[in-house]
Amino acid sequence: MWSKSKIDLNSSFTYRSFHYFGSDAGHDADGMAFVLQNDPLTGGAYGSPGGGLGAYPWSTDGKGNMIKHYIRNALAVEMDSYWNGSGYIDDQFDINYPNTFFTGHLGIVRPGNTPLATTKSSEVGHLQYVPLKASLSSGDFRPFTVKWTPSVTYENGVRILGGNLQYYLDNDPAIGSAFEIKNVLDYFKSDQVYYGYTGSSGANPTFQAVALIKAPQDAKPVTVKFTDVAGTQIASPVTIPGDPGNSWDASSRRPEWIQYQNNWYQYADKYTSDAPEGKDSGKFSATTPYTVTYQYQLCQPPEDFVLQKAVRNDTAGETEFKTETNGQNGDGVTYQLQYTNLTGMGTGSIKDQLDPNTTYTDGSLQIADADTNNEFVTIDDTSFKTNGIIAFPYTIPNGQGFRVRFKAKIDRKDTAETILNKASVGTLFSNQTTIHLPATTGKVIFRYVDRASDMAKPTEIAPEVTVSGDVGKHVSEINADPIRPKAIDGYTVVDQATSTDLTSATFDQASVVDPVISKDDLVVTYRYEKQMLKLTVDPTLDFGQFDTKSVDRTYYIGENQSTTKQPLPFGVTVEDYYGTKGWQLSVQQDGQFKSTPKPNSQDPNLQVAQTLTDATLHLMNPKLKRTDATSNPTWAQEDTMDYQAPDDFSLNPTATSPTVLAQVKKSGHYRNDGSTDKDPTGTLYDNSGYGTWRINFGDNDSGATSVGLHVPASTPRYQTRYHTTLTWNLSLLP
Repeated sequence: MWSKSKIDLNSSFTYRSFHYFGSDAGHDADGMAFVLQNDPLTGGAYGSPGGGLGAYPWSTDGKGNMIKHYIRNALAVEMDSYWNGSGYIDDQFDINYPNTFFTGHLGIVRPGNTPLATTKSSEVGHLQYVPLKASLSSGDFRPFTVKWTPSVTYENGVRILGGNLQYYLDNDPAIGSAFEIKNVLDYFKSDQVYYGYTGSSGANPTFQAVALIKAPQDAKPVTVKFTDVAGTQIASPVTIPGDPGNSWDASSRRPEWIQYQNNWYQYADKYTSDAPEGKDSGKFSATTPYTVTYQYQLCQPPEDFVLQKAVRNDTAGETEFKTETNGQNGDGVTYQLQYTNLTGMGTGSIKDQLDPNTTYTDGSLQIADADTNNEFVTIDDTSFKTNGIIAFPYTIPNGQGFRVRFKAKIDRKDTAETILNKASVGTLFSNQTTIHLPATTGKVIFRYVDRASDMAKPTEIAPEVTVSGDVGKHVSEINADPIRPKAIDGYTVVDQATSTDLTSATFDQASVVDPVISKDDLVVTYRYEKQMLKLTVDPTLDFGQFDTKSVDRTYYIGENQSTTKQPLPFGVTVEDYYGTKGWQLSVQQDGQFKSTPKPNSQDPNLQVAQTLTDATLHLMNPKLKRTDATSNPTWAQEDTMDYQAPDDFSLNPTATSPTVLAQVKKSGHYRNDGSTDKDPTGTLYDNSGYGTWRINFGDNDSGATSVGLHVPASTPRYQTRYHTTLTWNLSLLP
C-alpha cells in the first residue's frame, strides 16, 4: 500500500506505527518493508513474494516461476521475521549475513538499480543488516518509528540533498540503526517520494498487520512566494511540509537571485509573513498554514551587478564592508569581491590589481562558495600574487556566485589622498572602492567682502587669495604678502570669520592671522566698510526783510522767522563712515554781502550791484553733539571731536583761508589704504566705527539770536536783497 501523494525529502519527518509479525518464531515469515520510492508505476509498484518482501526481485511465485520485478528508485527499511539463507536459489536474500532464523532482523535494502544489475536473490544484498536479540514475532503489536533528517551539501556549486534515515522498534533507538544518504538522487532520482508498505509470506502463511499512528509531514504546510516590488509573482511558490512542532525556516528556500522573463531580480531584504510575530521562521502548526512572501528588486542592467567590490578598515575596527572608508598609512584593510553569474559567464577568473599604495598580505586570499557552505576558506594565492588572477572555483550556475576576500596594508608612496580600486571579470568591471587618506596638502582661502552687502551673496571688493601648501605649514611660510588682511583703497577692514556660512557666522575683530595648513580647506573672510565723509549744511540763512534806515545794528536770523520759515537753530551735520584718518571742519565766506543788479529798475541805485559795506556775519553759541545710535562693534574706537573756534566768531569776507571750527583725530591701529606693511601675526585692527556729529549755533531757546549780521550806521542800505555764499569744507587731516 502506498501514500496518495509524495513527501518532500527537503523537510524532516517522523513516521510512527505499530506492527504485528505473528507469534511463532522460526515459523512466521517473511515480514514487511517500509519503502520510500519514486517508481514510475507510483501506486502500482511491487516486487516478488516470499523473501522478496513484495519489494525485491528474484523470488518465485510458488509455481517455480522466477520473478524479477522490483520497486524502482527505492529504499526499503526491512523488518524481516525470517532468515532467507536456504539452498534454494530464490531463498538466499540473507545468505551472506548472520543467521537470524528465530529472531529476525532489520535492515536497509535497495531493491535494485535501473537497469537491474542482479540476477539472483543472493545478489540483492543489504546496505545495512541489524540482527535482533529478541524475536520479531513476539505475538505483540510492536511500535515502529522512522525519522528522516535532511542535510544539504554542495559539490562544484551543485546542491546535493542527503540526510539521515533512522529506524527502530519499541521506541528504542538501540533496537534499530540509522542510514546515511549522501544524495537522495542516487536512490530516488528525485527529492519527492511516495511512502508505504510491502509484505509477503512464503510457504507458511502468516498474519501480519500495521496500525498507522502518525503519518509523515502531517502539519499544515508553509508556502513561500516570490514577487517583485509591485507584487507580481516572479517564481513558482515553494511548499514546505513538516511535522507539527518541528522548526521551519523559509529563508533556506529563498534564492538570492531569480530570473524572470529574461530579467534578473535580487532579494530586496523585505518580506511579509502571516506566521506568529510576522517572522519567516517558526514551528509547524497542526491546524494553521502559513505564507511567507519575499520581495525582489529588478536589477538592470545585470552587467552592473555581476561583480561587486567593497572594503573595510580592520585597523579602525570596522566590521561592515563599504564602498568607501578612511585609512592611514600602515592600516590593514580587507577587500571583498562578490561575483554572481547573471550574464551566462559560468567559467573564468577575476582580475584585481591593487593600487601601488597598498601591499597584499601573503596567504590572506580566501573564498566562500556553495561548496564551503559559504564559509571563507583559504586558497592558494600564487596566481593572485603573480598577476592578480583569481580563478572561478567551478562552473558557476546561473544566478549563483561566490565571494573572495583578501587583506592588504596601506603603504603610501606618494601624496595621493585616495586609493581607488576596481576589479574585472571578462570585459565587465566592478564598482570602485575608495580609501580616503589624510591630505598631505591643503589650502586657505582669503576673501574680502563688503560688510554692507547681503551675506548670503556677499559682494567681493577684491579678488580672493588662495594659499596652497603642505599640511602643517603656516600660511606665512608659503605667501608672505600682506593679504591677511589686505589694505584696500577706500575701505576699512572691520571684522573676520572662518565659517563658510556667513549668514550665521560669528564675526570677530579683524586681525592678522596666520593659519596652519590642514587637510580641510579653510576660508577666512574679512569684511570691510566703505570709507566716506559726508557733510550736510542747512541750506539757507534767511534773515528776512528790514527797513533801510542807516543805523548801527545787528540783524538776527530769527527776527522774521514767522515769514522766512528759517529752521532754527542753524547748523551743520558731519557723518563719518569707518574712515581711518582724522578730519577737520572749516567755513569761509566768499565775499561781502551784495545785491543782484536790476537793469530795468526805476531806481538807478538798484540798476547796479550794491555792497553791504563793512557788514560782519557772526556765528555764536556753538552746540556740539554726537547723534548716532551705538551700533558699532564693542571694539570700535570712540572718536571725539575737538571744537576749536570761539563761542562768538565772525567771518571775514576778504579772508584767504577758512576758519577751522572742529577736528576729529582718529586713535587706534588701522590697516591703511594701499599699505604694504606687514604687521605681525595677532595684530588687532581697530575699528573707527560710524559717527555722526551735529554743530548747532544756539539751541531751541537761543537759536534765533545765535546767527547775526552786524551792519554799521555808515553803510547805506537799499531796498534790495543782499546775499553771500558760505563754503563749508570737510577735509582729511594729514
